[in-house]
Amino acid sequence: MPKMQHQFVGEFREGMPFLGGFLWIDFVNTTPVINGVVQDLIGTKPAVEQWARQANIAMDESAAIDPPSALNALREQLAEAFDCLAASEPLPDTLIATVNGLIASSGIRLYLSTGDSAIRVDERLQLVGPPVATAVAWDFARFLADFDHRRMRHCDNPACVMQFYDVGKNNRRRWCTMSLCGNRDKVAQYRERKATARSA
Repeated sequence: MPKMQHQFVGEFREGMPFLGGFLWIDFVNTTPVINGVVQDLIGTKPAVEQWARQANIAMDESAAIDPPSALNALREQLAEAFDCLAASEPLPDTLIATVNGLIASSGIRLYLSTGDSAIRVDERLQLVGPPVATAVAWDFARFLADFDHRRMRHCDNPACVMQFYDVGKNNRRRWCTMSLCGNRDKVAQYRERKATARSA
């Protein structure tokens, strides 16, 4: 059974972005551009372990962490899938085979428990396989069951590579996060207005 752990929250956890709205999109976002240089947040096994903790992927202590090379291949496939889904295009057969292979042995298990003289049926997700890849693949599969391609976006900042799923009521989110790209845009617009006013 997966080990329970503390739930982390926030758009940035130990400096890593979790702003995609879904685990699989956060996984795709593990190659941010910082000061013009692409960073790989899961390029080593310790980095994978750190990201998995912050992503709330509970693992058995005996579970072997995923090799970064395998995760990189899955990340490339899911990055392509994001663009396919956003454009309402079919997913590559290779990705479907990859996801099916990862989630084949996993699933929802029913457990009975008693309390207050009543029997309760609980559902628990049981993941079997490489912990990070399996959790990401499961999240992706569940995402496909109910999503709106019009809510899949790239950040409006041309220098930013972050992607997200807009869960807002009005579906008007433009930035990966207001604290970074959104604020930079506001500052740029303010400076442009000041410069225009001075030259008038």
